[in-house]
Amino acid sequence: DLQQLALFARYDESCSGEVDYSEFVEKVMESDFKGVSSGNKKALSALVSTTFLHQQAGQPLEGDDDSDIDEDELESFRKAEVHNLFNMVDEDGSGWIDQEEMANLLNSLGKSLSQDELDDGFSKLDKDGSGTIDFDEFYTWYNEVQSGR
Repeated sequence: DLQQLALFARYDESCSGEVDYSEFVEKVMESDFKGVSSGNKKALSALVSTTFLHQQAGQPLEGDDDSDIDEDELESFRKAEVHNLFNMVDEDGSGWIDQEEMANLLNSLGKSLSQDELDDGFSKLDKDGSGTIDFDEFYTWYNEVQSGR
């Protein structure tokens, strides 16, 4: 069961609880599994735009909620997908995102910020003031963007 859920979560990029044809084809045809898929790139772009560029949260990052899975399963899928996003940003695999990794993310998404803008946005995410963003802080950020807060 766990393997099936993990496999399903891999193909359900929109975290909608359903796999549409385009999500399936994108994953099957993906030749570089280390690359950032368009769905993940959109999700990361939406996250950084709301925090670092002070833009309003747009459409939810996940699909509509008309699926047959329960909230616990959906939360499990969502958390797995967000963890994948986190791991892409955490380039050195330390379990934390530092300012350099966040700057790399912003640059890869075509977002050019001053050091002050980067510092300001990063401090909003670094809730415990440790100088790094752990997964819990990243997941909280994701959920805040989802809810439009």
